[in-house]
Amino acid sequence: MLPPLLEEAHFQADLTAVVPGRPAAALAGLLAAAADRESEGHAVTWRFTPQSVRRALDAGHRADTLLEDLTRASSTGTLPQPLCYLVQDAARSHGRMRVLPAACCIRSDDESLVEELAAHRALRDLQLRAIAPTVLVSSRPPAATLDALRAAGYAPALESDTGTTTVERLPAHRTKAPAPARNPHAPLALAHRLLGLPAQPQEAARAGDA
Repeated sequence: MLPPLLEEAHFQADLTAVVPGRPAAALAGLLAAAADRESEGHAVTWRFTPQSVRRALDAGHRADTLLEDLTRASSTGTLPQPLCYLVQDAARSHGRMRVLPAACCIRSDDESLVEELAAHRALRDLQLRAIAPTVLVSSRPPAATLDALRAAGYAPALESDTGTTTVERLPAHRTKAPAPARNPHAPLALAHRLLGLPAQPQEAARAGDA
């Protein structure tokens, strides 16, 4: 006996969208992707903000397709001008800076060397990418990157995050000293001496060897 689900919303100039009833799943998903839910009850309200629109753009929506989807969901077939401006403004600033994953960087003042490294077949596992004429980013940690470069015939130096060359210390391997040989008959000779018993000639000789 519940009322039918609604597939349209009322978009208002104050950057809100109101559904006077229960929204259908597709409508609720669209509004939740680009707006923040503000109220529950008989009428459900979503509010569009710069942060909520950026969230939709981060999730893969484009400004033009997002506006088209919202327009189709509008009960009037149009969108308020402030909402269109908000989406377009957010799209203009979105992606002006980018964050890329990198485990370490390779830098050299020799641009031709950087190009050579980026194209070297033996270094494909590092997935090197040039982010500047003198800088490559590697997908592998510094130790693995150094090993790969050296295996390919290069002589890289390790650099700290402050820009100074880091001296690599080789692990020290210490040889264990051989354990001294022990005469198995020495305890018996010692026991004879403590008890004041005369030691057997063979035992005395063995104890002297110990």
